[in-house]
Amino acid sequence: MSRYSEQFKRDAVALYENNEDLSMKAASAELGISRASLHTWLKQYGTGKRTRMAQSRADATAASEAERIRQLEKENAKLREERDILRKAAKYFAEETH
Repeated sequence: MSRYSEQFKRDAVALYENNEDLSMKAASAELGISRASLHTWLKQYGTGKRTRMAQSRADATAASEAERIRQLEKENAKLREERDILRKAAKYFAEETH
């Protein structure tokens, strides 16, 4: 006979999956169970929600980094153009004074 009810196991998995700041070690300690038990229950009853949330955060970070890179490249191109204009103007006025 199982020591824990199926409902307890599902609740333990839900607690872990719905709280992204809670480590498996902390969750198992809070519930008074072993990490191995929680890990087994995650395989059995888990929805993968926590993994999907982590992947979503990673994707969002990558997207924001890519947007930042695009902005910096645009700014870099503008600054190069301004630099080239200033070089041409300096060269023009240097030739005019000689």
